[in-house]
Formats: sequence, C-alpha cells, structure tokens
Amino acid sequence: MWQILQHKKRLANSRYITGINGLRTLAVGGVILYHLIPFRVPGGFLGVVIFLVLTGYLLTDLLVQEWQQNGKVNLLGFYRRRIKRLYPALVTMLFATAAYMTLFQRQLLAQLRGILWSNLLYVYNWWQIFHGQSYFDRFANNESPFTHLWTLSIEGQLYLIWPVLIVSLILLFKRRRRIAQALFGLGLLSVLLMAWLYVPGHDPSRVYYGTDTRLFAVLFGAALAFIWPSTKLRQKIDRPQRWLLNSIGVLTFVAILGLYLVTDPQGRFVYRGGMGLFTGLVVLLTATVVHPGAQWLTNPIFR
Repeated sequence: MWQILQHKKRLANSRYITGINGLRTLAVGGVILYHLIPFRVPGGFLGVVIFLVLTGYLLTDLLVQEWQQNGKVNLLGFYRRRIKRLYPALVTMLFATAAYMTLFQRQLLAQLRGILWSNLLYVYNWWQIFHGQSYFDRFANNESPFTHLWTLSIEGQLYLIWPVLIVSLILLFKRRRRIAQALFGLGLLSVLLMAWLYVPGHDPSRVYYGTDTRLFAVLFGAALAFIWPSTKLRQKIDRPQRWLLNSIGVLTFVAILGLYLVTDPQGRFVYRGGMGLFTGLVVLLTATVVHPGAQWLTNPIFR
C-alpha cells in the first residue's frame, strides 16, 4: 500500500489508458498468428513494432510527468521498479526452461550458458547477432525456445539509458517541440541505418535484431509523448474532432491488418523504409487510442 501511495504522489496526474490493452492485443495477435500460420499472416511479426512504440510513448510520458511534477527523475527508484517487474519472471522462466531441456530435450542444450548470461544481462539480441542466429530459420528443427527474448533485451537496454536521455534532452532543448524533433531525427537515422545495413537476398537477422536498427520505433513513440502527452489531452472534444480521430483510428487499424496479411518478412520493402512507414501508422493509431475523447480499442475482451 505504501508503494502505491508513493506512486500516486509521484505521478498525481496520471491516468489509466484503457485502449492500450487493445493495442497490445493487436500486437500480440499478429505475432501469435505469424508463428501459428506464417504463410497466411506473413506480416504478423510487425506486431513487435507496436510494443516498441508503446514502450517509447508510455515510458517517456511517465518520465516527463515526473520531471514536471517533481523537477527531477528518481533514477534509483526507476531502476528498482524495472528490476522488480522484469527479473523475477525472467529468471524463473530461464531456469525452469533450462531444467526442462536438460531432462527432456537435451538436443537444445547447445550454447545454453551463453544464452542464459546474455539474457540476464539483457544483451541477448547482440549475442544472437554475433553468433549468427537467424530469426527466420526458427521453423527448422531444434529451434531454441529462447529466440524471442531478443525484444526483452532491447527493452532492458532501453530502461538503462532512457531516463538519462530524456532528462538530458529536457535540459538541452527545453521546449517540447524541439525535443520531439530531436527524437524524430534520431529515429530517422535509425531507419536509414536499417536500410543501409540490409543486404538484399541475405538473411536480414542483423537488422532485425539490432538495437540500433530497431530503435526508431521507440524514438517515434517518445516523440509522440512530447507533442501528445496523455495528461494534456481534453476529455471532451467537438464532434468534428472526434470524427477525425475515429477516422484516423479506422484507417490506420485497417492498414495495419492489411500489412499483417501481405508483408514479406524478408523482403526488401520491410527494411528499405517499409518498417518505418508501418511505425508511422502505429504512432497515429497510438495517438488515437490514448486520447480520452476517442476511447478507441477499449474493450473488456482485449483486457
């Protein structure tokens, strides 16, 4: 209870955004369908982009709220909350899965030590890159059950640097618009790096796993947090504004579903700008969902 009271005091103006559950449902649904029926939903892997945009938006939005309310960010408290949230489940899953493999599927034990320590240090995505692990060969025999933890490693790396980055940008640029422009500019550099490093006809796992080549989704989400903060949006809006928001929501939602169905996960389009365009759609849908006047994707089934 004391921790809850401290949290409320720390972020007195925060609100629960119900539609976020709908966005997460859209994301995880795409990923699950991609792995269950990859030839019918070949672009479902793009659901990961939704998670990264949400991480950038929500994390930045909370940090900015804390800075505005307290004039500072409690770094130790931030890191303590993230460790308590992530590590117990991660450690339990890693060692329970390793124990199961030892007992029943010993053919999967190759490189287990490296997999375990790289996950505990949140560098597994880079371990996969340096060891030539392909995300797109996962349907082959002896697939590692740990393959998908690359996203958690990016999240862990993000948590380490993000508070320092956001506070530095606030102190450097002061104005929200300039900070958003800086974040958007960094995101464009990440998009360009993905396009530059991608080699047509070769396995794209390097650009798929890399923190540097996937960071643009987080950066674009963070830019949205500065120009579209959740605590500054009006509850009541005019009918034309509501109609505009809902139209954007419908169009982006349909476009995302369409790209789930037609996108080639190893095609040139994805890594030469396509994933950046998809991220733009996700940012627009996120802006619609977080606005209290639209109530988009709010549904008890999603929750």
